[in-house]
Amino acid sequence: MTRLVALVLGLTACTHAVADLQLADIKRGDLVIGVEVMGELAAVDSTDIKPPALPDFWDFKIASVAPEGMDVKVGDPVVSFDPSQLERDLENITADVEAARSKLAKKRDDAALARRDAVLALATAEADLRKKTLKTATPSDLVGSIEMKSTVLDLEAAKLTLDRAKHRADQQEHSDAAEITSLTDHLTYATHRVEQLQHNIARLHVTAPRAGTLIYATSRYHPEKVKIGDSIWRELVMLQVVGLSKMVGKGQVDEVDSSRVAEQQPVSLRLDALPDVQLRGKIARILRSLHPKSPTDPSKIVDLEITVDPTEGAPLRPGMRFRGEVEIERVHDVVQVPTEAVFVTPDGPVAYAARGGGLERVRVELGRRNATAIEVKAGLVAGDRVSRSAP
Repeated sequence: MTRLVALVLGLTACTHAVADLQLADIKRGDLVIGVEVMGELAAVDSTDIKPPALPDFWDFKIASVAPEGMDVKVGDPVVSFDPSQLERDLENITADVEAARSKLAKKRDDAALARRDAVLALATAEADLRKKTLKTATPSDLVGSIEMKSTVLDLEAAKLTLDRAKHRADQQEHSDAAEITSLTDHLTYATHRVEQLQHNIARLHVTAPRAGTLIYATSRYHPEKVKIGDSIWRELVMLQVVGLSKMVGKGQVDEVDSSRVAEQQPVSLRLDALPDVQLRGKIARILRSLHPKSPTDPSKIVDLEITVDPTEGAPLRPGMRFRGEVEIERVHDVVQVPTEAVFVTPDGPVAYAARGGGLERVRVELGRRNATAIEVKAGLVAGDRVSRSAP
């Protein structure tokens, strides 16, 4: 009698132990073999926004930026940059314009005065020449020979004086014209520079080039979203105005798996921000060039472009991170066991099947596998239940 009670208690304890274990069902179905892919969504219809291309200006420091996700229309302000450097340049060149304008006005007045002096000197020299010419016209028999020679010499001197006056006037005129031209050119340049700086300062206030939704862009080389106070490179795509009706996936796979993927293979994706939403699509393009995963991670990856099927009701946004699987092979109608329910032993792989109120150790013959399930060729059948942990 005592032995019978002990047997009943032992069987009861064993049943309770099996009931306490986590059991998995052995099922029959398609086994999908895949390659892990990760990346982020991008809009098909998008317009990039970069800092304006300003000559000789590189320090783009963000002073204000519109909030991400904002719906914008053409011409709405989206980002402004600190104009202090250009404003200092404008202040200096404006002062230069005023100085150049004053200098040019003074030079023109001085040139006008010099021309009046030259005209007066020419008139005096011409009058003196006429006077000397009249003296030489007096008949020689009315004046002495010495006086005549003196008069002729005076006439020659008057001609030389007139020539020098003309030459001096021409030189002064050419010199004044050249200096006025130089001052005018400098004033024109400085005035143009003022207009250019005013135009460039206005361009530091960037507006939306089209209607759409504003997205903060990221890249492999600038993974952080821009914010007020950031100094950014002039070629950086910092914002995007996008249409949200259609998305693509910008994915990456490891170098070791790149030879197994091909265009048009099916892809299933899960978003980090929306874990309950599953996206489906296909590989549209494979970029075969290898590159490091990130500046801090030297492992090599290959980029993929994934077409994403439309999903009703899911608030998709560019930049949403995803993880997923590229389907490289589908094995139809096979018995499958969860990977965590198979255990490696010196005798080979085994599973612990729930049979007769306890667990029976069963050797299994395995086939192909994916991350969550393994094909069972022998040892288990659909409908069996196995323990997820070793007893």
